[in-house]
Amino acid sequence: MAITEQQREERKKFLGSSDMAALFTDDDGKSLDPFKTAADVWALKTFTQEKGEKESKAMSIGHRYESALIEFARQELGMEIITTPEKMRFICKEHPLFACNLDGKTITDQPEIVEAKTTGLTSEWGEPGTDDVPYRVIVQVHQQMLCTGMEKAHIAVLMGRFSLTEEMYVVNRDENIINAIIQRGEQFWNNYVLTKTPPPDSEVGNINVFKKIVRQPGSFADVDENLISKWVEMRGLRIATERAEKLSFAEILLHLGDAEGVTMSDGSMFTYLKQNGADLIDRKLLKANYPEVYDIISTPNAYRVARIKKGK
Repeated sequence: MAITEQQREERKKFLGSSDMAALFTDDDGKSLDPFKTAADVWALKTFTQEKGEKESKAMSIGHRYESALIEFARQELGMEIITTPEKMRFICKEHPLFACNLDGKTITDQPEIVEAKTTGLTSEWGEPGTDDVPYRVIVQVHQQMLCTGMEKAHIAVLMGRFSLTEEMYVVNRDENIINAIIQRGEQFWNNYVLTKTPPPDSEVGNINVFKKIVRQPGSFADVDENLISKWVEMRGLRIATERAEKLSFAEILLHLGDAEGVTMSDGSMFTYLKQNGADLIDRKLLKANYPEVYDIISTPNAYRVARIKKGK
């Protein structure tokens, strides 16, 4: 289910099931969630984000096929499944820091979680019918079991590589994992979120999360100047590399003359062919001659620029 802006703001108060895997790392210190890090979660819980965030393509696809996967699970399990949104929200009674939204739950004497997934990473998933699922999914459904008190999670997965397949997996509650989630979650929240201290030894992750933090006008933070010096150095290297690339390309064109390509000694080809791009629009002309149309199709495009200002 796609979440509303109000639900997004509400999520700042809790650690959700989609947050938890990012708080754990593998033996190499990498986040168990390949799409999110502990630093990302910290920023999302600590600061207000600018509105207007769009769903990723993967999230959009997942929401599109969710109801179909729930129906598949209903047929495979032979159980009725409820998906009413207002009945899918759970807050852990004993540890109210944790909350979750289920995709569905069975209508049985002892309800069980039903989770819908779409993936192209088929190698992560083992034998159907088992609990051989990615670690991030194990952590996610155990957080849901913590919040709901349920003992089992069924996972309906749509896998796509050369063809589409639907598979079912099942994960049973493990108290050791539940306790690890409670310990790590509360430690993360108390030590980093409440103190607004970035979690140490965490990869930065998704830069867009940090770009969209709502900034306080005129405020200045105490930041290690070495970080800024490193950024200035890296930016200089990037600019120098881009300039060298342009000069190298210009030298190729110099020798290419009016030809469109070069055949390489290994049989490969370098080509410089014309291709059609999107039509260019004269924005000033459009705004001057068709202001009503311009107002309808245009949206504000303010953005921040990082730069160094000379001291006085």
